[in-house]
Amino acid sequence: MFSEDFYRYSVLTPNANVTYTRLRWYQQRKISLIIVLLISPVVMFFVLYGILFGFHRNIVYPKTATKVSSETLHRALTYSRTAAGNHTYDPIPQFKITKKIPINKFKLVCYYSLPDDSSSLQIEHLDPHLCTHINSAFAHIVNNSLYMTEYQKENLKKMVKLKEVNKDLKVLVSVGGAGNVNNGFPEMVFNHSTRKTFIKSVVSFVKEFNIDGIDLDWEFPNTNKHQRTRFTQLLEEIRKNINKQQKNQYLLTVAVAAPLTLVSQCYDVPYMNDYVDFINVMSYDYHFYSKWTPFTGFNSPLYSSENEIFIFGTLNVNFSANYWNHLGMDRAKIVVGLPTYGHTFKLANSKNNGLYAPAFGYGRLGSFGFVDYPDICKFLAVNQISPVFDMDTKSPYASKFYEWVSFENTQSLTYKAEYIREQRFGGAMVWSLNSDDYNFSCQIEGRHEGKFPLVKSIKNALFG
Repeated sequence: MFSEDFYRYSVLTPNANVTYTRLRWYQQRKISLIIVLLISPVVMFFVLYGILFGFHRNIVYPKTATKVSSETLHRALTYSRTAAGNHTYDPIPQFKITKKIPINKFKLVCYYSLPDDSSSLQIEHLDPHLCTHINSAFAHIVNNSLYMTEYQKENLKKMVKLKEVNKDLKVLVSVGGAGNVNNGFPEMVFNHSTRKTFIKSVVSFVKEFNIDGIDLDWEFPNTNKHQRTRFTQLLEEIRKNINKQQKNQYLLTVAVAAPLTLVSQCYDVPYMNDYVDFINVMSYDYHFYSKWTPFTGFNSPLYSSENEIFIFGTLNVNFSANYWNHLGMDRAKIVVGLPTYGHTFKLANSKNNGLYAPAFGYGRLGSFGFVDYPDICKFLAVNQISPVFDMDTKSPYASKFYEWVSFENTQSLTYKAEYIREQRFGGAMVWSLNSDDYNFSCQIEGRHEGKFPLVKSIKNALFG
């Protein structure tokens, strides 16, 4: 069918006659197919690696010191699920200060996770004058009684000794903690008898260790309709009992949710106002990667952004603090929570890297989407990343390739502390001392910020 010329041709060279044999057409295709089959898996591997892992070969990740247990994810995931599932809600009230509120003595409440090993922040490295209150986290509830391990108790004794340096420092023990499903609260509040057992152990504990009070961190009393009422009864009964202790005025505080839906579900706010000395509003984890909210967002924005609508317009510090006041909590009893850690996201498209950009996982920086401030500093420095500061929300963020991180810096926390001061709330709460730069490791634009730069920026703005 084909001529001989289709298969052979001759070329005369100056040196010799050389005959070249051309391969048959089906032989050529066979070799090409073999080459394609050999190369394709290699190409596909690198393409898939780039898609799944974000071409991170050009990003340097510091060895993270961020420690996150699976339980720590509970609050962030609860906030995320609540936001995604809340499609109907009351009209957002317009908040404003309607009367002159006298300047009160602000509080700077700092949570401190008791050390579990030598690499953790040790008590001897704390500044007794940095915070007005230190909440030692966490004690638990076992058999309806307050419980701490012997190791925790020894560290608590060291904590109390800080009061010898600063006589005005208040040391409290926080009971519960994020995501501790078996935290003992539901069983303990079940009836008057079980609550009485707990209260007796609390009074005995604060006397034995010479602490200044107790902080309850139940996340959250909304599993059934009775928990909210029983929690209020617990607060009332604790207040009555500690008021009987004439030698000391013990403090009763509560760590509370920030999102609108959880606040309205979990708490009898006017009654709580009668019994607590103040509340610590956990106004962070507003945006966190989950299957319900697969997009970027700020961890703790001061205000909503210009384009946020519906329930997302309520996920900010300003709304949460004022909403608590709107429901009946005295303004001076509202201590506004601020984080020293950030959240990371893995972008779906490296070119789409703004607010509410699609994401499909936690970032590689940190652990389970959480990252401490020193790790953020190192990440920005070694990769020469300049953060973006969003003026609407007073929040910074940074991205490179597929990595996106929301965090706080001295600028954003100064804005928030000034806001707390101007609005005459009770003060600021920090979660946590452990996530700040306590090792003097951060460098911003080539200069060190000192130890605990984030907490110090809050203190300077709040009391300055």
